[in-house]
This record gives sequence, C-alpha cells and structure tokens, in this order.
Amino acid sequence: MRDEGEVRALLTLDALPGIGLVRLKRLVDAFGSAERALAAPPRAFEEVAGSETARGRQDPAVHAHIDAALRLAERCGMDVCTWKSADYPARFFQLHDPPPVLFLLGRRELLSTRMVTVVGARRATARSRDVAERLGKALGLAGVTVASGLALGIDAAAHRGALAANGQTVAVLGRGADEPYPPGHRALFRRIAKEGLVISEFLPGTPPLPHHFPRRNRILAALAEAVVVVEAARTSGSLITVDHALDLGIDVWAVPGPIETAPCEGSNRLIADGAKLLVSVAEFVRAITGAEAKNEGSVAPVGEVAGRVLARLGAETLGVDQVATAAQVPVEEALALLTELELGGLVRQLPGMRFQRVA
Repeated sequence: MRDEGEVRALLTLDALPGIGLVRLKRLVDAFGSAERALAAPPRAFEEVAGSETARGRQDPAVHAHIDAALRLAERCGMDVCTWKSADYPARFFQLHDPPPVLFLLGRRELLSTRMVTVVGARRATARSRDVAERLGKALGLAGVTVASGLALGIDAAAHRGALAANGQTVAVLGRGADEPYPPGHRALFRRIAKEGLVISEFLPGTPPLPHHFPRRNRILAALAEAVVVVEAARTSGSLITVDHALDLGIDVWAVPGPIETAPCEGSNRLIADGAKLLVSVAEFVRAITGAEAKNEGSVAPVGEVAGRVLARLGAETLGVDQVATAAQVPVEEALALLTELELGGLVRQLPGMRFQRVA
C-alpha cells in the first residue's frame, strides 16, 4: 500500500467526530499533510478542526477501527489512491468534498483512461437493459472505459456489455470494496475486479448504507467526460449523478422513452430540460470518440410490429404518423418503436422527424 502513513492519517482524520470532508481538506491544507495535521499541537489542531474533533483525536477506538480496515484491505489485495497520488483524477478537486482516499481493486491504470458513465433505473425495462448493454459493448469496442455503479438493472447491463466486448469497465461502490452490492452480483464483481477496476471511498468492511449512494454518485459523475442516463423515473438516484455532472460542466445524454410512462419520466424530463438526445448508439460513440463505432455483431431480432415498419421503410421515407398507420399502433408507441430501431442501428432519423431504413 502506497504512502501508508499518509493514508492512515487521512483515514483517521476522516473518522473523527464532527470532521466532514470539507474540514478534513482544510486541515490538510493548513498543515501540509494529514500526518502533520494528526501530529499537530493540540491548540493548533483545535483552532482548525474544532474542539469536538480535537477530543476524538486520541480515541483508541478510532485507531483500532482504521487498523482493522487496513488489514482487511491488505488481505483483499487493494491499492489506495489519495489526494496526493499522481493518478488521482483531477476533476475530483472540482467537487466541494473530494474523497481523500480511494480504495482500488483491480487495474489501477484505468483511473487515467477515457470514461463514460452509464446509469439508470434498478428496475429497468427489458428494452432499456438491452440499450445499456449495447451501449457498454459499443464503448468497450471503441476503447472507452464504461463506469457504473454495479447496481441492478442499467448498471449491471452496462458493465456486462463492456466485458462482452473485452472492454474496460469501472464499478464505483456505495460500500467497502471488499464485498459486492447487491450480493447477487458477486460473479460480476469478481470479474470486474479481475479485468476492470472496483472503486470505493469507504473503508473495507463498511456496509451499504442509504446515504452512501448519493456520495457514490458524485464519483461516478467526476470520473467521466459524459454521463448517459438510459432510463430513470422522476425520483431516480441517477438524477443525483446528473446534478453533479452539470455542476462539473460534464455533458449529460439521455435515451428517450415512451411518454407518460413512469420508468421514463426522469430521463424524458432531462431531454426536455436540455440533455443531449441519445437516439443512436453508433452516433453517440462517434460523438464521443470522433470515430465510427465498431461492428457490435449481429443485430437483435425484431418483433412482428417492428418487422412491418421495417418492410414499409424499405421502400420509402416516412413520418411518425405514417409509421403508426403502417404498424397499426398509436403515434406514441410508433415513436418509441422507431427510437428502439434507431438505437439498434436499423433506422436513421432525417430532418423533419422522418425516418429511413438503414441499408
């Protein structure tokens, strides 16, 4: 473990009562390092940290807790990255509460790669899970690291897509990096730890408490050059990631979904509020990388209604209302169907909301 003394001091300070990440950074800035802050004379320390934090500095229980967590990190083969590490992500310093220590399990060098964060609903629809997986695969093929949170639904699909392409993926956890969350993702967690990178700002052994996940989301935002919301309800935690991305000046993209459906209310609202519209995986990858997306392999089969639409588009260019008539479905359903076909690379949208089959 690199810089063990500084790591131990940072973690000890972070564990003191009343400290908080903002005050912790103030301490480190005032004394030049966490080790010097922890060893500072009582009066000087108290002037910066406050009396409550100063009293906790000598608590043996705090030191025992940090020792136990570091032993667990060593047993798990974790590395650490601190504020002073050369590969600490520079954008983290734009956060008002940058994590002082990151526990890393896997390929540390991925911290320095181009990343796109893909997030969305845990209870995602099958359509959106498919989009997330194909997005992860396309980014993986393009050499872009896919970051997500290992959660059910969209997160897991994006990770699996990247791995299926032998690409790179990073999982940011809302608990200690010694165990997966949810527990059912143990196999995925192990594969990412072996082939990609698992990151947590929490001490090994820390449970997945509810307030950890909003903190995790700021890391997901700050790691990436773009954030994609595949599907999100109005109150989705993914929107916290979006808020952090906007604060950092990071591009936010959203996949459109059927209107007036609860699972898509949040992501559709993002589009209405100015998020970039992601209607083609290939076009998104081209926008991010400046290069054509590599072939993802065979296109997924389409249903009977989609087949009727494609047959009609094979002969002419149609508007949404004409597609609805051809497919014998409402206009709203036709628009959702066209979006799905476009994401699959089967249809392209032309000016004036007209659609054409891809040759």
